[in-house]
Amino acid sequence: MKYSPEDILIFLEVAEAGGVAAGSQRLNRSQPAVSERLQHLQRALGEPLYRRSGRGIRLTAAGESLLPLARRLREDLAEVELWSAHRHSLRDGELRIAASSTVANYFLLEHLAEFRSRYPDIGLRLKAGPLERDIRWSDWDLVFTEEALAASSLPSSMRQIPWRRDEIVAILPRDHPWVRAGRQSVDWPTVLTQPIVWREPHSGVRQRVEAALAAAGLRPQYAVEVTGIEALRDAVAAGLGLGFGSVEALDKVHWPLASLHLDPPRGLFWDLYLVYPIGERRSRALQALLEVLALDI
Repeated sequence: MKYSPEDILIFLEVAEAGGVAAGSQRLNRSQPAVSERLQHLQRALGEPLYRRSGRGIRLTAAGESLLPLARRLREDLAEVELWSAHRHSLRDGELRIAASSTVANYFLLEHLAEFRSRYPDIGLRLKAGPLERDIRWSDWDLVFTEEALAASSLPSSMRQIPWRRDEIVAILPRDHPWVRAGRQSVDWPTVLTQPIVWREPHSGVRQRVEAALAAAGLRPQYAVEVTGIEALRDAVAAGLGLGFGSVEALDKVHWPLASLHLDPPRGLFWDLYLVYPIGERRSRALQALLEVLALDI
């Protein structure tokens, strides 16, 4: 026979009140209902917890032994209720987010800053950098990627959607002859007449440009390769070659560089993706962040 925490708490109220009738009043329950729960608890435990004594009760040795444990249970449940209230009011919790460096630095941080201003008690853990091949999805609440992942690689509890679309442009010094001539765009064969500064191989921008060149039947020459967007900026500004970057990222950092549209008149665009848990797997904090991101999913 099993008993519930509620049975223990009923016993505690009766013991502290000194009788079943007084305990029933404190519990706002009928005396027969309370007596029934007490009898059930004693049968489940296999020994009596109290004896009738006049209009009240006297605890047995077993009842006295159970009393401090019952009080501890009440305190623990009160802590759980407080924790739950904090979670409901977003005064407790943590969000774990993984994103590529470009997404983290130029697309996500402003949203996280807004979320932080609204919900300062929610912890934020952000891992920026290349995603691991064997990513442990249970470690993250949200994952932002620079390309769509194979559906077979996602657990059944996760979904993937395009999150943002941005344009990739050529970046070059403001005193470059093309800029001085007033050019607004450049085609791929003309791009390859210039030395190129490339990001590291796992860069999403680089991968998109390489794919576009391959689709055009062109083979790029690898003039300079650097690691990181800041190194790319410095190399292009120094005149080492032409680079490639995201329009939104360039707008945010205000680099002293010019930009040209690629592959006119279509342009070169890329989609950024978000991997998120389905509804019943989300915390309240995660739902609040999705609202900050203006995502109704």
